[in-house]
Amino acid sequence: MTTENKKNLFDAGNILTFILSRWKPLLVITILAMAASVVISLVLPEKYKATVILFPGQNNNLSRAFLSMQADNTKDFLSFGGEENGSEQLMQVLRSDQLMYAIAKKYDLLHYYSLDDQWDKYYLLKGSYNELFNYSITEYESIEIKVFDRDPKMAAKLANGVAYLADSIIQQIIKQRSMAAYKVVKGQYDSAVAVANKLEDSLNFYHNLGILHWQNQVDELTAGYTDAEVNNNTQAAKDISDKLQIFEKYGKGFLVLNNELEATFEWLKQARESCMQAKVNAEQTIPSFFIADRAVPADRKTYPIRGLVVIGGTIISLFIAILVLLILNRFKMARKG
Repeated sequence: MTTENKKNLFDAGNILTFILSRWKPLLVITILAMAASVVISLVLPEKYKATVILFPGQNNNLSRAFLSMQADNTKDFLSFGGEENGSEQLMQVLRSDQLMYAIAKKYDLLHYYSLDDQWDKYYLLKGSYNELFNYSITEYESIEIKVFDRDPKMAAKLANGVAYLADSIIQQIIKQRSMAAYKVVKGQYDSAVAVANKLEDSLNFYHNLGILHWQNQVDELTAGYTDAEVNNNTQAAKDISDKLQIFEKYGKGFLVLNNELEATFEWLKQARESCMQAKVNAEQTIPSFFIADRAVPADRKTYPIRGLVVIGGTIISLFIAILVLLILNRFKMARKG
């Protein structure tokens, strides 16, 4: 066989001529391939798709939004995600094993997927889960949850269940932190109350001596003493002088305790506000995201698309058949050469 013949073997003209010369076997192969593709398309399991669209929320401290007297738009320790990375962090929850096992437990997926008798059932469960549960971030920074199943109602139930359980997991994370925070600030508040009560008990000693408002009382007593001296009222001057001596003797201790009590009241005010906020956060919850579209049972299956399976299988089979016949023909010509 010459080099020129080898070169021209796969030219378009030669291939077309070769196909026309082998049209009978190719026709048989095409018919058989089409029949096999039809059978395969009928055997392939049907899958229905259910979709949920989520938008991450701005999860600022709930109590700060309603109870705080000061406007504060910054994040706090209870924030989950945010405007910039909320979608990414929500995706971490959706792709977590915790969510997968929660879904599997809630809907008994080991039994539903016929895996409960397999020794590596959890490995197989993870494979099925990764294949049938898809999560992605859209161009609008929303989260798209797609679930595929042979039953359209089950697919919708699973997709909505993913959204519900994802929110539950996020709320559980926030609840753990908020409860710990409440215990801390409650302890601070109780300490402030105890200190204030102790200081008030100590001030009762000075109150029994008649010292209530040291500066105002001293000013009034000093003015009264001056008037008594001017009017030569010796007894009144003596009585006022005795009182001034009490204020002089115990005034420093009273002022120290009074200043401490004022500082404690300020601390108590802040601790009370923090305690109220922490209590609201520990007892109340708000959804961590907004559900734009809930899943509903699909009317039509997603795959297989039987027409594409038949056409694609037939074309691929015909192409392989032509290629094999060309190669065999080349070997045959090579032997003759």
